[in-house]
Amino acid sequence: MENEEKLNRGFMITSKNYFQKVTGIRTSDLPTNLKEGYDFVKEITEGHTTWDYYHSDNDIKATVDEYLANLSTFYKGDDSTTSGQPSGSRREIESKSTNEVRHVEHIPEEIKFIKRYVGLHNKVKSPNAILAFIKSLQRSIVQKLIQKKSPFANEIQKIQDNLVKAYNKMKGEATFTIAKAELPKLVAIAGGEQVYPSITAIKRFIGLQDKIDAKKIDTFIKYLENLVKNKRISKDDPYADKVNSIYKAIKLRKGDRIPISKAELNGLEDIVRGCSCEKSLGRIYHTGGQKLRPCKRGTYTDAEHQGACSHNRGLGVLSAEEMGNRQFESLDFGYPWNTLMGKPAKNFTIMFHGEPGSGKTTLLLKFAEYLANNFGNVLYISSEEHGASTLTDKINELLRPKPQNLDFAPDLETPHLAAYQFIILDSINDLGLKLEDFKALKKDNPDAAFILVLQHTKDGNYRGGKDWEHHIEIGVSVENGIATVYRTRYGVKGSLDFFEHFDTRPIQSAAQFNQLNSTNF
Repeated sequence: MENEEKLNRGFMITSKNYFQKVTGIRTSDLPTNLKEGYDFVKEITEGHTTWDYYHSDNDIKATVDEYLANLSTFYKGDDSTTSGQPSGSRREIESKSTNEVRHVEHIPEEIKFIKRYVGLHNKVKSPNAILAFIKSLQRSIVQKLIQKKSPFANEIQKIQDNLVKAYNKMKGEATFTIAKAELPKLVAIAGGEQVYPSITAIKRFIGLQDKIDAKKIDTFIKYLENLVKNKRISKDDPYADKVNSIYKAIKLRKGDRIPISKAELNGLEDIVRGCSCEKSLGRIYHTGGQKLRPCKRGTYTDAEHQGACSHNRGLGVLSAEEMGNRQFESLDFGYPWNTLMGKPAKNFTIMFHGEPGSGKTTLLLKFAEYLANNFGNVLYISSEEHGASTLTDKINELLRPKPQNLDFAPDLETPHLAAYQFIILDSINDLGLKLEDFKALKKDNPDAAFILVLQHTKDGNYRGGKDWEHHIEIGVSVENGIATVYRTRYGVKGSLDFFEHFDTRPIQSAAQFNQLNSTNF
């Protein structure tokens, strides 16, 4: 009782005196959040004997320091412990803690570990921190706090396997990541939207798509900023990086539309679908003897009809009539582009190749100008000429006036690709882009059109091999200012003398220059 009275005199509890004061702590008097903190500290200090793990990992240190500060506040000014009655301030703190965790009045041991595991996602961790987690998890299994009959036994086993695998590979601090396919299910089990405000933010962002409303967008920006300001989104939130990406995308928008590719949007919708079932998780405990089937989307269900987690949706099988009635959006190209390549799909892929000096840059700039003035935002990635005066000279000569929707970048890392409907890569060879890289890029931006430039080899072929032709829809060779379509899926194989059409034929010699002058005057 003497130690307990010392705690109640308002002494600050720190890592330096915790082992001495811990003997006076009655865990039965602690609110839920402090009980969890007590158990966590007991685990990482190996029964209140060492602070090695505390000093080896910043995240562990921050968590323990927060617990010690809250524990000091809990006991500060409390002189009624001996009577067994909590003081007013203590009741206030306990009430506050109860409100904070009212949706999880009793958290099963396996869910505690799943929450802790989710908190590791995208965090830099030391080998000691991972080892501490493994020991803690194995201790709970040995003590039968987690049993084989647990509805989350498979998840716990997978978590243990992943932790051991990660620990064995570590040679020092490393970023720990959870597989994309596993994360939504684990987040849903850990508490979903009630625990992670990021999911609510993602939901609101999805609801803003295709809504041209500057006021709503500004309100949403303030909402995100307040989440961060008020520390509603913590470093342990597994989707904090997604919210950060959303915020950047909104800030980079042009006009009132928020740029995001269909692939990115589908990914966010999968997060919401995977994490919106927390109110139904009780069914996992009360299934009436029915066996649950793992859903293809990574969540669980016993639903027999269509739903977000049902096996009866998204099979991808269409009837012949449905296939015949499908509608695809095409670009209504005008002259001369329609005579060259017809009317391609909105997300077409085209490849240009030709010798140096054949006029590829001239053709691409005029094509970019046409697309920007008529169809949407264009990004011209020029890895070869971006830092040279030659590209600036060509832009000033060929683009008059300069399109508002045309941007330039030196590489793929700098721009936010989702903001553009058309992406020109000049050239894929200089960018170091392999075919597999491009396929991944196309998959991530399925609604964008890609215009590729391939360099020629000495024997007249293009670098990269013929494999590229199987992944493009239009193939164009460029020679002496003439573009010729030799491969297409859109029916039109045209030819265009673009030097002549745009009056941009380069002067080859001083004699030619003098001849032009004498002709004009």
